[in-house]
Amino acid sequence: MTNSPLGRVLLNPEASGRLIKWTTELSKFNIQYQPRTTIKVQFLADFITVIQNPEPEVVWRIYVEGSTTQQGSGIGILLISPKEDRMQLAIWLDYRATNNEAKHEALIADLKVARHVGVVKVLINSDSQLAAQQLSRAFKINNVRLKLYAEVFEKLKSNFQEVVIQKILRSENQAADELAKLTNSLSSIIIDQPIEQVSLVAHIDRMEGITFPNDWRTGLTEFLRLGSMSTDPEDARLMKKRVGRFTLIDNQLYKKAFARPLLKCVGSEDADYILQEVHQGSYGGHSGGRSLTTKILLAGYFWPTLQQDAARTVATCLSCQNYYNISHRPTEEMKASIVSMFDQWGMC
Repeated sequence: MTNSPLGRVLLNPEASGRLIKWTTELSKFNIQYQPRTTIKVQFLADFITVIQNPEPEVVWRIYVEGSTTQQGSGIGILLISPKEDRMQLAIWLDYRATNNEAKHEALIADLKVARHVGVVKVLINSDSQLAAQQLSRAFKINNVRLKLYAEVFEKLKSNFQEVVIQKILRSENQAADELAKLTNSLSSIIIDQPIEQVSLVAHIDRMEGITFPNDWRTGLTEFLRLGSMSTDPEDARLMKKRVGRFTLIDNQLYKKAFARPLLKCVGSEDADYILQEVHQGSYGGHSGGRSLTTKILLAGYFWPTLQQDAARTVATCLSCQNYYNISHRPTEEMKASIVSMFDQWGMC
């Protein structure tokens, strides 16, 4: 069915060259040419029905994992299409990140990969209960840096019809975990374009227009790097006296300790994580405040309010309060009562 004069062109006796070859090849087939008729109303109705009821969008499964080791941080992503086609991606983070930040980076990176592929609906599988619940808004985020990751994740979600995050067992996420570990053996690649154009990760450190809260390490780091920063002689004298107990190695601040290795100085966000991990983590024993402080110092970390924060952590730990030995001491100090002899027996 065609309105083109193919029959006359192919059966033209004056045809030559390539037309003769086509006519010879098609002569063994019983081909009849008829003009195309008008479109029936029923065909038009069937077409409209198909357009108004398209097939439901398929869901892609994504397995993600982010981990941090002594060699650095890496991300592993495994995309599985509805036809079971697999796409594997290993990303090396070119900056130092905590374990929680690496897992949040992985959840953001998989959305960028899915958007690049053209996926509409995704089911994200992660073995991190904290990251999955925080980005699902089930858990509250107290860390300032992790709040920035949550904001980036929400912006990326607007590009999809449906985004679902679920917690899975670590044994079910072995493929993504192996990809994350594979990044440690990847060779470095030098690129000419800025990292914002080629990287799939959010890379919070390089986002513009974001101000972080004051860090107690900033003044010490700038003093060690550039010298005196204050115009007040008294402040400069106090800073010079204080900075003598610290040293700067590869832009990382360390505190000099007596008869022990250097202590790594950390910020408030990392301090909270260290307190919880040492106190009630995998190897935590719910120790007391002084013991908790000693363990953190032996692990090689320091911040100015370490003792106060350790005491607060122990005091607010529910397990410590439930299973702690009952104290029989009075709630306040006992006061001695002085009784005058004359008031007791009177004067003779």
